[in-house]
Amino acid sequence: MAIGAGACGDGGGGGAGGEVDGDGVRGGALYDSWWAVIDAEAPGTDHPLWATRPDTASNTRSGADTWRCKECHGWDYEGANGAYGSGSHRTGIAGVLGTRKTQAEIVDMLANAGGHAFGSVLGEQELRDLAVFVSEWTIDTSEYIGPDGKFISDAAAGEQTFQSSCATCHGLQGLNTTVVGGEPGFEDFPGLIANDNPQEFLHKVRFGQPGTAMPPLAESPEVLGDLGAYAQTLPQQPESN
Repeated sequence: MAIGAGACGDGGGGGAGGEVDGDGVRGGALYDSWWAVIDAEAPGTDHPLWATRPDTASNTRSGADTWRCKECHGWDYEGANGAYGSGSHRTGIAGVLGTRKTQAEIVDMLANAGGHAFGSVLGEQELRDLAVFVSEWTIDTSEYIGPDGKFISDAAAGEQTFQSSCATCHGLQGLNTTVVGGEPGFEDFPGLIANDNPQEFLHKVRFGQPGTAMPPLAESPEVLGDLGAYAQTLPQQPESN
């Protein structure tokens, strides 16, 4: 999902009058991979706005990747001002964190056929879910993840959450290669993701993994920050024999 620079991050009037009826948790999954949520075919062409991204050199992805909201706005929702401000994911596009647009304005912006064009691939409910996610569920991840990429949380408390909510599928060490509802060969181990991309880890545990049996965890960001701190202590790969 390639939203133009500043589209959600600047301007727009607020107010309760602009609220819509949506599911922000489902919106968080749509932000990740909307076609997996609605069981649709992944787009085969670039998003209409992809060619207009301010930095066309750093991020050379194409096709379905360009339709993912996170590809422009990042797992930390800060776009060019966050983790995607440099590296191979950089687009130069602004984030959505702290938008002053109303939810109704976000819906209209997403549906605009001459811009984001999501009205052609998503239903009204999906657009509302995304709008509620952007306005109510995005968080400042720096409150939970330090500049060194380490979770600023209680790993001991996180171990309890892991054992009760994650270990059944992922294993006590988070190294199961066949998780519930998945095919053999799973390699996105919790310890690996938590260390490699802590912002992604936090988003995934909050909103689930689209298209899989992994559900969203209905816990506060503080509790899930503890979970991230514990996950960072887990092995990132199985030991070689």
